Order: sequence, then structure tokens, then C-alpha cells
Amino acid sequence: MFKKLAVSSYIILFAVVASIVGIVGLLVSHGVANAYALKNIGLVVTLSIIGTLLCLVASFVPLKFGNHDFVSTISIVGAVALFMVCFGMMVEPRILDIGGLFSYNSQNALGWSMFTGIIVGAIGYILACLALIVAAFMPSKKKAQ
Repeated sequence: MFKKLAVSSYIILFAVVASIVGIVGLLVSHGVANAYALKNIGLVVTLSIIGTLLCLVASFVPLKFGNHDFVSTISIVGAVALFMVCFGMMVEPRILDIGGLFSYNSQNALGWSMFTGIIVGAIGYILACLALIVAAFMPSKKKAQ
């Protein structure tokens, strides 16, 4: 099965790994302290998992339907949208906390741990989105020889 996959399918699998890194960063930044806990953590993790599953669909569906099929295209668009929503839901409630770390609250060790988790999660989600965008314009299945 993996012999039929083209480079874009492997790029999409890289996006799966990057999205898992994003989920781990999200959970690390959530679990630092009760003061930094996200209120909507269940929704964000659920959306992230759905996006990861859409990436897997986009990677393996072209084996059945061929290159640039409708299902994998919609899966890629949906996964990019979900990852960007998760990125926003992760960063937006903590903007003031991050701003405080760079000004008046620079000695807050828990705050810096939260910030590190956010950076890891953000990089994971952004890399996943970029990989999906690049893979969307490449063939997903090798030509039969």
C-alpha cells in the first residue's frame, strides 16, 4: 500500500506528526497551572483530532480515487481550517499573559512554561498547515508503470 503513495502523501503524513506535536504542546501549556488552563480544552483537542483524521483520509483516499480527487481536497481544506481554528483558540486567551511575561512579569516560571508549550503547539499547527498546502498541489498517487 505504501509503495503506491507519492511524495505528497508522505508530506501529509508529516502534517499528521506535526499536528500531534501541536496537540502535545496544547496539552502541556494547558496543564502547567490552573491559572493557565484553557476553558475549552475539550473542544480544541477534539477539533485537532478531527483535523488529524482528515489528514489521514487525505493521504490514503487517493489510492482508491486517484490524484486530486474531491474527497482528499475537501479533507485537506477542512484540516487546514480546523488547525487554524485550534491555533486561534490556543493563543487568543493567553495573549495578555504572554504580554505580561515580556514586560512586568518576566520572573514567572510557570508563565514561561505555558509560553513554551504555546510556541511548540503553534509551530506544530503552522507546520501542519504549510505541509498540507504544499501537498495539495502535488500528485498523491504514483503513476502505474
